[in-house]
Amino acid sequence: MNQNSRGGKTQVERHPGGSSFGLARGAATGIVAGLVVERAAHAAGSDQIRIALIGCGGRGTGAAVNALRNAATKNVKLVALADAFAEPLENSLRAITAQCPDQVDVPPERRFVGLDAYKKAIHCDVDLVLLCSPPGFRPAQFEEAVRAGRHVFMEKPVAVDAPGIRRILAANEIAKQKKLAVAVGHHLRHEVKHREVIRRIHEGVIGSVRFVRIYFNSGGVWFRPRKPGQTEMQFQVSNWYYFTWLSGDHIVEQHVHDIDVANWILRAHPIRAW
Repeated sequence: MNQNSRGGKTQVERHPGGSSFGLARGAATGIVAGLVVERAAHAAGSDQIRIALIGCGGRGTGAAVNALRNAATKNVKLVALADAFAEPLENSLRAITAQCPDQVDVPPERRFVGLDAYKKAIHCDVDLVLLCSPPGFRPAQFEEAVRAGRHVFMEKPVAVDAPGIRRILAANEIAKQKKLAVAVGHHLRHEVKHREVIRRIHEGVIGSVRFVRIYFNSGGVWFRPRKPGQTEMQFQVSNWYYFTWLSGDHIVEQHVHDIDVANWILRAHPIRAW
């Protein structure tokens, strides 16, 4: 992948008995993207929902603000942050505090930096963790959150390869046994216009859908130049979108949204790719 990548095209063949979930969600059977995690955590007996954010980039910052501003309850507080690097963590903290000043309580001792920082945030006194770091790290972080008995919102994709998906599946079985709420960031499933259009398609307004072709057009993403003294690992994690072991490449990381919509329309999932 390079910075000027413009998108991809995928053909989907319908499997008559297939799942209605998207590519990442279809593999992670039982992960319910439509679940309102805040309410589930509240129903578990906590008066206040305490949140840890893991991965403090733009998406993580936005997810934290979304959680704090949810319509179900305002008794929600961000209490821990974790990121591989200190600078995005501090930037995220400032941005979230500016938007939700009364719902942020993250003193220095609950700001964790490094590749293992997620463990420290998860094991703070929290109810819900937001997993928004590069998806190559998602399986290990999800496993840790489930072991700790935390409710989870995790961004898509849930993994970047088949071994990672199998780890997600196994951890999700444990999450179900523990009655933990788990949601995935396939936001189009919750968008009113998408839901209405696809409801009508399923009612047969345009007839029987036999074939779907999907596209993802994009103007490219950020790139962070190498800093003096930066290790190769630090450089790759900082520019995770360009490294398949961290992002899964464009189709897995971004085009999964459109693949999910195709699966939703067809109420099936791909059985072959060519």
